[in-house]
Amino acid sequence: MPNKRSRGEVRNSKLQKVAGDLFLKRGYDGVSIDKIVELAGGSKSTVYTEFGGKCGLFIRSIENLCREANKPLAEIDYAGLNLEASLKKLSFQILKLITAKRSVELHRLAVGEALNCPEVGEVWYAHGPAKTASFIRSLLESRREELRKTTIPIERIAVILHDSLTGDVLYRRLAGVGKHENDAELERVACAAVDLIFGPLLLMRPKGSQPRFGAQ
Repeated sequence: MPNKRSRGEVRNSKLQKVAGDLFLKRGYDGVSIDKIVELAGGSKSTVYTEFGGKCGLFIRSIENLCREANKPLAEIDYAGLNLEASLKKLSFQILKLITAKRSVELHRLAVGEALNCPEVGEVWYAHGPAKTASFIRSLLESRREELRKTTIPIERIAVILHDSLTGDVLYRRLAGVGKHENDAELERVACAAVDLIFGPLLLMRPKGSQPRFGAQ
């Protein structure tokens, strides 16, 4: 039998999910607490008690949306892949993540509201771009034996790869210009970025063909 706390967690989770969906569709100013409660259930007093009001719920929703978006990156299977192939697989998934319609909407929403509420920008950056880059860093740290010695810190290398992936492809999505790349094109972008950045750094280059990881 669920206890009082677990019921509260379920209720708060539903409030965050409903609120997140509404904020993405209508923006911060286009959503009211009344509408959130109408769709999610509960009461306005719960929103104020648990989140401190609409702004607090908005911030928690941004965090939740970022966590939801990054979840596939934590579930990538690198079995049978060397570091180069693993980086290409991860890079491809990062490109899939940042170019997804929901991720683009979240990016626009968070950056747009950060001007009025700096905490929104801080939460989005910590749980969005910084978290995404941390998956690259963790992969590199776990496979240091496949990297040549370098004076460049692992953290900086991870950010360089992350930034190379989230440049032109993402900017065009945010601006709504140009065509949208398909999976095969995103795979080529991912491979090119890894080849360019890690060509001089990889100690052991693959012999023969590596398993494919992207568009099939």
